[in-house]
Amino acid sequence: MTDKPHFVFRDGMTADRNYVQWLSEVKQRFRQCQLKAAVRVNTAMLEFYWSLGRDIVQLKAESKWGSGFYNQLSLDLREMFPDTTGFSATNLKYMRRWYAFYCEEVAIRHQLGDELKMPEIFGRVPLNNV
Repeated sequence: MTDKPHFVFRDGMTADRNYVQWLSEVKQRFRQCQLKAAVRVNTAMLEFYWSLGRDIVQLKAESKWGSGFYNQLSLDLREMFPDTTGFSATNLKYMRRWYAFYCEEVAIRHQLGDELKMPEIFGRVPLNNV
């Protein structure tokens, strides 16, 4: 791939070396801006998925609303956001598992006789049902 710009319309324009160099710099700055925006969007989406997983865990959604909870939530979210992917029942369960697994720190002791301290959340949320 070349950095040499493609000119769409040149009538009355003198494209000297300075213009070509400046245009290449503009192109590079714009690409960097696009990359930064994509990283910010991905970060925001991960934060959203984390918060949705947190909500599901804290609300004890499966216990509260029954075994069809994930299918219903999936249908509702896909109806509200028809052009968005990622709201399958399986993905919603992954969000819950992701939050449940990482929400509490697991303290690992290196001294002989110390035990692995399990977070309380693992006792409240059966991960094998997901």
